[in-house]
Amino acid sequence: MSVSGNIPSRKGFYVGDICYVLGDELYHNVWGKWYGYKDGIFKDPKTHLHFAVAGTAYGDGCYLGNDGSEFPVDAGVIGLVPLELVGKYDGLEYGKVVEVPGIAYFKSEGGKFEVELPNGEDLLIDTEG
Repeated sequence: MSVSGNIPSRKGFYVGDICYVLGDELYHNVWGKWYGYKDGIFKDPKTHLHFAVAGTAYGDGCYLGNDGSEFPVDAGVIGLVPLELVGKYDGLEYGKVVEVPGIAYFKSEGGKFEVELPNGEDLLIDTEG
C-alpha cells in the first residue's frame, strides 16, 4: 500500500517507529481500535493533528537512513509524528527529531520511505534492501 501526504506541526517532527513515542491512548485506542493498526495518515481526535505510518518491508529490525541515522523498529512500522503528539519522550532517541515547525511530506511505498522535512532535509529509508 502506498501512503503519502503532508503533515503540519508548530513544533517539529519525529521520524521512526511510532511505538516508541505515541502514548497508549493514541497508539492503542486511536490507531489500534479506530484504525486497525493500518497504514495511512490518521487524525488524533483530541488535537486534530495528523500522523503518518506505514509498515516496513520485513517487519522489525534496524534500518539505515540516507543520512546515516539508524531507525530501530519493534512494531514493524515507520512513521512521521508531530512533536505535539509525542507522549513518550524517552522514546525520541530511537528515531530522528527535527525541531523545526512547518509542513513535512511523508511517502511510503513498498518498504521505501521518503520524508521531506521543513528544515530542507530529504530523508530516505529503504527497508526493502
